Amino acid sequence: MAATSFLRFRTLALLSCISVLHSFFAVAQETKKQELLVCGDTYVLIIDYARSHDSIPAVVWKWDAVEATELPEIYRKTYFKSVDDSKSVAGGKQILISSSSGGVALVNRTDKKVLFHTYVPNAHSIELLPNNRIVVAGSIAKGGNCVAVFNLSQSEQPVFKDSLYSGHGVVWDKKRQKLYALGYDELRQYILQDWTSSSPKLKLEKKWKIPGISGHDLQLSPTGDELFLTETENPWTFNLKTFDFKKLPELAGTECKKFRKAC
Repeated sequence: MAATSFLRFRTLALLSCISVLHSFFAVAQETKKQELLVCGDTYVLIIDYARSHDSIPAVVWKWDAVEATELPEIYRKTYFKSVDDSKSVAGGKQILISSSSGGVALVNRTDKKVLFHTYVPNAHSIELLPNNRIVVAGSIAKGGNCVAVFNLSQSEQPVFKDSLYSGHGVVWDKKRQKLYALGYDELRQYILQDWTSSSPKLKLEKKWKIPGISGHDLQLSPTGDELFLTETENPWTFNLKTFDFKKLPELAGTECKKFRKAC
C-alpha cells in the first residue's frame, strides 16, 4: 500500500473511532474550536473536527518528518517512518511526536521547527514532564522495553531509565503529580524523585495488572479522574480514586486487532 493511501486509511479509521467517542467525552460547546491530532507514516496532521464531513477530514496543519531539515538524515529517512503517537502541549503551541521506528521529537506548531529530538527503540508514547523533561515509552526491541527520561536541553542521552516490557503509553497527571505508564499486562504509577537535581528518578509507587494483555493506548480523561486504556480485546477506564477498571460501554467487546492497521 502506498504511503499516502496508508495514511488516508489510518486517518479515516482513527476519525471513525474518535467520532464514536466524541459525543461521550467532548465538552459540549459549539463555539469552542475542536481539533484532532492524527498520525501515521512520516506525518502528523491536525484535523478541524467541525469542518470535517463523513470520510473527508479537514486538514489544517501537517508535519512531515521527511521535510524537517533540522533533523539528522537518519531521523528523516529512517527513525520517523512510522509515527505512532502525537500530543499537543504548551497550550497547543507545541506537538510531541514519537515513532515506532525510534524517533522522538518536540515540534513548534507555528513554524514546525524541531526543538528536541532523540532516539528510543520502538518508541510508542511520549509525555512532557516538569522541569523541561520528557518521558518516552519504548516497546519490544533491543534497547526498548523501557520508560526513559530526557532533558530537553540534551538529545539522545537519557537521565533515567526503567524497564517496562512492551512500554506503550505514558501520561502525566498534573493534578496528582503522578506519571502513569502502560506495558504489556500492567499499569504503573510513578512519582518524581530528586527532580530538581541533575540525577532525577522515577520511583515506582504502585502497579496494577490490567484486565487483558498487550496494553496499547493510554490517555487521561477530560475530568482528570480516570485513565482510558486499551488492550487486545477491549477499551477500559481506570478510576484514579478507586483504582478500579471498567469496560468502556460504547466500545465494550471491540477487538482491537480489527483496527490494528489503524493503530
